[in-house]
Amino acid sequence: MINKVLSKIKDGDKVLDIGGWARPLNRANFVIDYMPHESRGVGGYWGEGEEYFNKNTWVEWDVCDRKPFPFKDKEFDFVFCSHLLEDIRDPLWVCFEMNRIGKAGYIETPSRVVESHKNIGGKWNLNKYVTGYSHHRWYVEDFDNKLLFTFKNPLIHMIKEFQVNHITKPELMSFFWENIFKYEENPIDADSYKSIFADLKRFKLSTLPEYKRDGAAKKMDEIAKKMQSVQLSKKVKGKLSRYGR
Repeated sequence: MINKVLSKIKDGDKVLDIGGWARPLNRANFVIDYMPHESRGVGGYWGEGEEYFNKNTWVEWDVCDRKPFPFKDKEFDFVFCSHLLEDIRDPLWVCFEMNRIGKAGYIETPSRVVESHKNIGGKWNLNKYVTGYSHHRWYVEDFDNKLLFTFKNPLIHMIKEFQVNHITKPELMSFFWENIFKYEENPIDADSYKSIFADLKRFKLSTLPEYKRDGAAKKMDEIAKKMQSVQLSKKVKGKLSRYGR
């Protein structure tokens, strides 16, 4: 994919890498990241050749602090953002700023299929107990050229019926954009099992062949119903205890 990214960057383009500390894009003229320039590249580099950026064009910045990035509107011809949005507390703000300062760009995250599958995390033993990567906060999906961010609820780690057993789709969410792109947070009610399970079910069914969907949906509905009953019971008991009952 990196070759396709580089093919879209012209010789004279001004390029920004957002969150490129661990693996910077060599072609980037600027990098903005919380970590310092001296510690860059622990995961290698994107692309070959010399770095276009330098210490003076490496901007140490908390990209989630809701302060506008220190760049002008549409200053960059191309904005590169790889394996950042799934990690951070406020990816919507970063998307807003990308739209403001960039004319085009590329975004990459793990796919939701990967984040819903066990034993993905490689050498970290913790990851065999969870789905996807233990430190990621968000599922990121591309819906008709709009990025959808869904908070990764811990229930996915505990209930196998909602996990993905086979990686049948691309392992990466690869997203090119021009001029501007749309994005939103999936409006899941974190206090409602009904809302959480509806989204988990929606995605799990999308990964299955049609002949398996009815059986899987029935099992998921049964689990959701039991969990909702437990949740309702706890709420009722909580209210009664306030009145000394």
